[in-house]
Amino acid sequence: MRIHRVVAVCMLAPLAILAIAARKGFAAPADDTNPLAAADAQILGEVHDHSEAMQNLEYISDSIGSRLTGSLQLKQANEWTAEVMKKYGLVNVHLEPWTIAHSWTRGTASARIVAPTEHPLTIASAGWAPGTNGPVRGPVVFFDAKSKEDFAKYKGKLKGAIVIATEPQPLSPPRPEDANADYVRPMQTPPPPAGQPSAPSPFAALIELARARNEFFKAEGVAVVLRDSNKPHALLNMTGVGGEKFDIGPIPNAFITGEGYRMIWRLLKHGPVTVEVDMTNSFSGQAVEVYNTVGEIRGSEKPDEIVILGAHLDSWDLGTGSTDNGTGSAAVLEAARALAKSGLKPKRTIRFVLFSGEEEGLVGSAKYVEAHAADLDKVSAVLVHDTGTGRVLTLGLHDNYQAREIVDRVLAPLGELKLLEPSIARAFGTDHASFDEVGVPGFYCIQNMAEYAKTHHSQSDTFDKVWKDDLNQGAQVLAAWAYNTAELTDMLPRRPVAPKPPQSQTQSAPPPPAPDPVAEVDGKLIAQVKADQTQLQADLSYLTDRIGPRLTGSPKLDQASHWTLDQFKALGLDAHLEPWVIANGWTRGPATGHVIAPSEQALTLASAGWSPSTNGAARGPVVGVGIKKLDDLKQYAGKLKGAIVLLDRPGDTEGPANPMLTPYAESNLPLDHPKNMLLQDYRGRSRLLQDEVKFLKDEGAAAVLIASEKWFGMMNMGTGMSRQYQPAPLPNAYMSRESATLLWRLLDAGPVEAEINIQGTLTGKSVTVYNTVAEIKGTEKPDEVVIVGGHLDSWDLGTGATDNGTGSIAVLAAARALVKSGVKPKRTIRFILFTGEEQGLNGSRAYVAAHKEEMSKISGVLVHDTGTGKVLTIGLMHNYGLRETMGRVLYPLANEKSIGLAEPSLRSEGGSDHVPFDAEGVPASWCIQEVANYEKDHHSQNDTLDRVKWDDLAEGAQVLAVYAYNVAQLPEMLPRKPAKLPNAAASETR
Repeated sequence: MRIHRVVAVCMLAPLAILAIAARKGFAAPADDTNPLAAADAQILGEVHDHSEAMQNLEYISDSIGSRLTGSLQLKQANEWTAEVMKKYGLVNVHLEPWTIAHSWTRGTASARIVAPTEHPLTIASAGWAPGTNGPVRGPVVFFDAKSKEDFAKYKGKLKGAIVIATEPQPLSPPRPEDANADYVRPMQTPPPPAGQPSAPSPFAALIELARARNEFFKAEGVAVVLRDSNKPHALLNMTGVGGEKFDIGPIPNAFITGEGYRMIWRLLKHGPVTVEVDMTNSFSGQAVEVYNTVGEIRGSEKPDEIVILGAHLDSWDLGTGSTDNGTGSAAVLEAARALAKSGLKPKRTIRFVLFSGEEEGLVGSAKYVEAHAADLDKVSAVLVHDTGTGRVLTLGLHDNYQAREIVDRVLAPLGELKLLEPSIARAFGTDHASFDEVGVPGFYCIQNMAEYAKTHHSQSDTFDKVWKDDLNQGAQVLAAWAYNTAELTDMLPRRPVAPKPPQSQTQSAPPPPAPDPVAEVDGKLIAQVKADQTQLQADLSYLTDRIGPRLTGSPKLDQASHWTLDQFKALGLDAHLEPWVIANGWTRGPATGHVIAPSEQALTLASAGWSPSTNGAARGPVVGVGIKKLDDLKQYAGKLKGAIVLLDRPGDTEGPANPMLTPYAESNLPLDHPKNMLLQDYRGRSRLLQDEVKFLKDEGAAAVLIASEKWFGMMNMGTGMSRQYQPAPLPNAYMSRESATLLWRLLDAGPVEAEINIQGTLTGKSVTVYNTVAEIKGTEKPDEVVIVGGHLDSWDLGTGATDNGTGSIAVLAAARALVKSGVKPKRTIRFILFTGEEQGLNGSRAYVAAHKEEMSKISGVLVHDTGTGKVLTIGLMHNYGLRETMGRVLYPLANEKSIGLAEPSLRSEGGSDHVPFDAEGVPASWCIQEVANYEKDHHSQNDTLDRVKWDDLAEGAQVLAVYAYNVAQLPEMLPRKPAKLPNAAASETR
């Protein structure tokens, strides 16, 4: 991968700025010209400095307590939150009533095993379950029925039984808790295209089965149903059996601790088990009125248009409902306070709604939607906070593809909150879904799980489990999102409401899917790549060990181009080499150096690409140069004659994170980068670099040394000061980070003198190089093309195994799988191994220039070029119109467990051969991959075959093959975005 980073760490010196900035998307500061930036800073500061979220939540949790729907405590919470809203200056504060059939009050619950021995059990009645009318004792029966048809075998066998109906999973060793599990997961099944009937709810068939099971149990005379809490450490779970109508449950039903349930299960395997249960619960004798709490900040320009922030105020009653969902309620109240306190005047009305009845099936929000049906066309969007105390990672958009671009703009000023990329994923367990079902864009907060699996619905859901800073961050997200959405020129666009599936489909298991010929081919391609993995390994071994490093313009690259041509031809493909020309070839010579004074010290150097030689040893004073602006160079005037210039003091760096967990405002390329580096005015920095190089040459500097960002003697490599294969103006070399830090320490103490010898040979004439091109001709639309690519060239310190031998061989393996699977794609599938990538994406640029007239016929491009790590998903370069289609293209790779591809990303990144195509408006993407030590191996002597992860490389080939075939089979070409202006495209490739 070509990341033109002349140095990775600096004190904002222009040479390093230019290099890092090539990674488009990297941590640019919030744009001060953004009209929302100042308002957002005010909102975030108000929450940070004056938050009342914790004191409000403490009162809700401790002074009011649990808030079961229909209880006096919930009514008290409604009234108290309404008073808080009034205190904060909200208007139109009121309680909106709706009615439930019965309220329910928990009584006592006890249980014990009485045979074959005696053990006490900890239980809690399920909500809206009746009592047992005194102790009941009966045999335990495992009701193993996966469908209604299975019920028959238990006919006449359940009278008086204590029934269990699930097989428990082990509690120990504990399952690792992934705090980001709600975000990092395989892509969901894509929704039907807009306007087509929606798929049945994933819960509908389960709900119907549970209803039928309960009726069967009642008819058969079951005494009690015991349910597994499935939590460790004696934590209980809770849910209701009264349904959305708050009916009286058909039979006694209780949760039992995970430990107690597993004891019963173990005993039952050895013989009969008898359990005794005693529960007392009570119901209201009549319907009960419950409430949603509502308040608002009135819009200044479009008061009839509304943005809603929501959470649910009700809770279960084993704990105090602090994290489910006192946190969400407190965050909504704090967002309201901060917005009101700020004095900002949003254009649209911002409404704050605390729903009730959520725990029994999103009933309060559904009643709100029903009551406000006439006004829903004026609701721009809804955001709900309801997954505990963890920080908000990002927003879930629930299939609202049409709103994604605007949501990105809404969140853009919030860089300091480190939000991840918004997700299209659906979720059905929070109140946003009630709005989404009727076409209102309903969003939800995806949060760090923060022990939620333990506190959720359990007796551990108490105030002491709340994480203060994360709660306040959630309030910041809510407040800023609401204000920014209220300030939009137009309301958020809507996805057409999908026709509901027939009721018969919602009450039964969905029919098996019809055969999908494309998915069947995808399965064959995945299997074929795996079957040919030995050949993949042999190919990469030959390329890296037998041919070796492949510097652009070198005989080895020429050998590799002809070898890959032969490999494609051996598959029976139409293949050829496409020539293009570079100004000079270059051959690396030795580079040595040592400190002469104040003491003798060896330096580790490597000539920068296309650097001229020093014509023997150059000896002179070492001068450290680091500038932020052009005027800073004046201090060095007259001081550099014969000097060895040391550029840019190394600073602290931080390694790459999981690319899927990198904040959306930052680059997710797997490379080290300077801490807290601000990037502003990229083109200005580029011009500053040119002026700096000219200044150094004019001042008579002898040579320039550039620090590697890698430790442990690993070198970096790039073209240094050379551009477009021209000799660099000055001899320049990369040096190990240890050597660079040594020189800076010595300079801090006094004068330093060094001697260096940089060698390299330029051809002095142009050299022809080649892109390798092969294709499978399309059967129906042969003039329309799908491209998968990698770059064949490499730097020459290692053997170019992971940058980018892996990508090249993944392309070859994808081609082999497609050929051997006998596919007949509708469109032509083209395989391209570019050259000249490491010096500026030059081979792909040459290809685009040579095929200019063909660009409109290229449906899509996918490039594999980030090392040996597993492909996690692909990046779509902010092609918003492509996102929904690409979800369907890639879903077979998400559904395959060995791959589990995450949802496509809309990130933009430079530095790879997809960029020149993207600049022409072609839907161009790159593989987002696991780090896999790429930051250490990239461009270093470490880049050898030993670093390759073979299974992950094969997975990359599977992704390329499936992408190519599925895009080739689409009814239409992939959606395009407008072509970029030439200067914008150039800035991404520098």
